[in-house]
Amino acid sequence: MTPENRRVQRFAKRLAVVVRDIDLYSINLSASGMQIAVPAMEMFEFTADLDARLMNATITLPDHQRITATCQVAYVSQYGDGYLIGMHFKNFLDDGLNQLLRFIEYDAGPQYLPAPRRNQPASLSS
Repeated sequence: MTPENRRVQRFAKRLAVVVRDIDLYSINLSASGMQIAVPAMEMFEFTADLDARLMNATITLPDHQRITATCQVAYVSQYGDGYLIGMHFKNFLDDGLNQLLRFIEYDAGPQYLPAPRRNQPASLSS
């Protein structure tokens, strides 16, 4: 999906992200998804997730709040000595969506928030 086709603009943001107990980081973020960087030597750990096109990710915000989301894999691209994985948020644990929206509005501004729509990712209760 090209930036012109995105419903929500992404902003460059490096945040700690954990997938399968592996410490990674985000390249960019929006209310609807993110892109993470994965070293080439770690890619084999994600074979089952990539085959299923789903990953569970925990994002740590600068204030140390953690957001856990189930993400649909949109693409995988080789980049230098590693890979970039684009993900769409499918659902969030607890109040994760609201935490993410508050962070984005405060850190990046309201232009990075989606217009209200029916298919907003749902929060899951624990």
